[in-house]
Amino acid sequence: MAGLSRCTAHNFQVAYRSFRAYLVTQVPDDGAPLGATLHDIDGWIAVLRTRPRPAAANSIHRYWRSVRGFFGYVEHLTGLPSPFAGLRPPRLPDRIPKARTPAECARILAAVANYPGWSAFERGRNRALIGMALYAGLRRGDLVRLQYANVDVQERTIRVEGGKGRGGGKDRVVMMAPDLLDIVLAYLRERHRRRLVLPEFFASTAGQRPIADVTINRLVRRLRIASGVPFTLHSLRHSFVTQLLRAGVPLHTVSALAGHTQITTTAGYLRVWDEDKVAAVQRLSFDG
Repeated sequence: MAGLSRCTAHNFQVAYRSFRAYLVTQVPDDGAPLGATLHDIDGWIAVLRTRPRPAAANSIHRYWRSVRGFFGYVEHLTGLPSPFAGLRPPRLPDRIPKARTPAECARILAAVANYPGWSAFERGRNRALIGMALYAGLRRGDLVRLQYANVDVQERTIRVEGGKGRGGGKDRVVMMAPDLLDIVLAYLRERHRRRLVLPEFFASTAGQRPIADVTINRLVRRLRIASGVPFTLHSLRHSFVTQLLRAGVPLHTVSALAGHTQITTTAGYLRVWDEDKVAAVQRLSFDG
């Protein structure tokens, strides 16, 4: 199945191994054909939910959709009917995206700007990386794959190619906020000072190599401690979407900026914060 991101391909492999393990352990001893077990999708899900360490609802949903995609691909190639035909995926619990508050985001930005021991290049790069997640909603994969040629400081745009989704993902263009532009320009000055010419935007401190996932993980761990905010990199993307909606940006515009395939995904961010509730009640009056 070509055109999948590394993360999506990994999820496919994990899900397939889970389903294969179920088939191997559940084949009856009476010689019944494997096909009977192959179509017992509900049985597989029940095992995932009741094993000694039950899988999380999100993981079960992802496994189900991944294996269904695999059998859909097999059906396309061979004509063999998929055992998932007519089935619905397991329900996901209702959840509110885990955005951080504006005050928490400010603490994270302050932590990355003032973290001790970094070189000027490291500080500039790390501020740009966190800034693009928070001010432009870039996912981890977007940040790792981001090309130098796709960051245009003259037009103030970031072109994200091959975002999340099938068939190589969805492309989008995000406009840079003034604060993000300043952060990006500061990083570019340090990058140019080092005479880095690699095609990837985010460079390693080790020379002409792109930044590694392990470096990003280490950065987020350090900033969690320094800021006192228990954030994840993806929660900064949630904060980007949520703050746009709170600012009154139309839903379809936010959806396009976030690269959501369906506008219903963006609508899930329409959460009313407690501080908004307080402000609304303060305005309540029945005076004539």
